Amino acid sequence: MANTKIIVANWKMNPESSEESKKIAVEIKNSIKSFNKNKIVICPPFVFLNEISNIFLKNEKISIGAQDIFVGDGVSHTGEISSEMLKNIGVKYVIIGHSDRRESLDSDSLVREKLFGALKDGFKAILCIGEKERNEHGDHFHEVKGQIESAITKLSKNLIKNLIIAYEPIWAIGKKESEAVKPEDLHEMTIFIRRVASDILGIKEAEKIKILYGGSVTKNNAKEIIEKGNVDGLLIGRESLKTENFIKLIKSANHMDR
Repeated sequence: MANTKIIVANWKMNPESSEESKKIAVEIKNSIKSFNKNKIVICPPFVFLNEISNIFLKNEKISIGAQDIFVGDGVSHTGEISSEMLKNIGVKYVIIGHSDRRESLDSDSLVREKLFGALKDGFKAILCIGEKERNEHGDHFHEVKGQIESAITKLSKNLIKNLIIAYEPIWAIGKKESEAVKPEDLHEMTIFIRRVASDILGIKEAEKIKILYGGSVTKNNAKEIIEKGNVDGLLIGRESLKTENFIKLIKSANHMDR
């Protein structure tokens, strides 16, 4: 795998003001000038996308991502954000199927539609998958397999290069760092994810897919999660809004040689 790690900051529905969002963005921009191994992706709420994009304009280390996308036809879709709107303000990445949205809004079929649409429109799509709970019977593997199969079956080979899979077990999100997935369990899951993808797309194509992890990642456990979990990067929630912690997290990933 390439040494470059992808660190995605999902701000979710934060912060509350435009000024605070710009403050966080500027602090991140000024702090990572010396970091050259990572690809940083900032995903703010839609209302802040334009101004945050302007802050990172022409910055090769930092890209802007959207937390969702609308890919249907027509223009009469109140409240939605289209591909063209996102492209016009410099968005390069899109999060698809985050557990927050799967919980009440996005069915498997809608996740698939958004994934295919985003990839066809030229975005790098971050497909979120993850089980609600784990048990001794290994049912979580079946749940994850079903999500992958539903989303990527019949995906064109020319689109695979822009597909990123983020494994986010729901039971580990927003908890203490001690409740993140154990690195050895994460390693097992990354192997499983790639095997499922291989069965659908072929081994050669599956190897092109970057796999990220999200769920109670902090500056203290990020390095171990990447190294021992065998992932290509991280999807960070609340810690990405704490600038000092986020920079330390990026730094810990920056000094790895895998």
